[in-house]
Amino acid sequence: MKIRLKLIWLILINVLYCSTILADNQSNQNDDDSNYDYKPSNNGCSQIYDPYEKINRKIFVFNSFIDHLLLRPITIGYKKITNDYTKARVSMFLSNINTPVTIVNYALQIKYDQTMKSVWRFLINSTFGIGGLFDVATKMGLTITTQTFGSTLARYGVGPGPYLVIPFLGGTNARDVTDSVFTNNYFNPIMYVVSRNFEYIVTGMEIIDGRLALLPFTDYVERSSIDPYIALRSASQQNRESVLFYPDNFQCPKSKDIIK
Repeated sequence: MKIRLKLIWLILINVLYCSTILADNQSNQNDDDSNYDYKPSNNGCSQIYDPYEKINRKIFVFNSFIDHLLLRPITIGYKKITNDYTKARVSMFLSNINTPVTIVNYALQIKYDQTMKSVWRFLINSTFGIGGLFDVATKMGLTITTQTFGSTLARYGVGPGPYLVIPFLGGTNARDVTDSVFTNNYFNPIMYVVSRNFEYIVTGMEIIDGRLALLPFTDYVERSSIDPYIALRSASQQNRESVLFYPDNFQCPKSKDIIK
């Protein structure tokens, strides 16, 4: 109970922090954008603000070492011993079991149609799709965009904030930092009724499945990029911002408006 109370406080602190960014942004919309790596796209905030680059790079090197020592070899082993059919079933199962997170966040965004579509998708794939192993819902036209708490904050006008590299977890930003740390689990009702061991297994499967999806790209970056840190930072930010929905009047926060 005490742990969950602390997590709730962390969520509230994150919301307050991001709300401060939004408030400062709205009062300084005409300031200079020169501290960003590139200009915004039509999808929202595509600028990268990296005031902690020195420490981020050090953590990036540490994460790369751990990745090459443990995660990458395990992922390559998983790729070799399983066929494409098995890997597809694992990915579908993980996608389905995390659909309630999308349902909760669509509800928080007050998007009734998407919420109900997500509910039906989860129910259909969990039953006719045999626990989510098969994607029956997509064939019925029930497609959704995965949502997290960071997606919900973006929907209410919160920009990404500073770029951060978290030990063991990789690159993210101030708005999305709680997603991989705890909100993806604590916003999922399923995790409250399953055993802790099952939760650990799912988490492990998600890590390996996610690393497998990134394997071709990261290998390419390491072979061809002069600065892998910059390449991965830009790719992760652009990929994230491209799937977010911002309010029509949203303006990207300027660098000096973001709390350091």
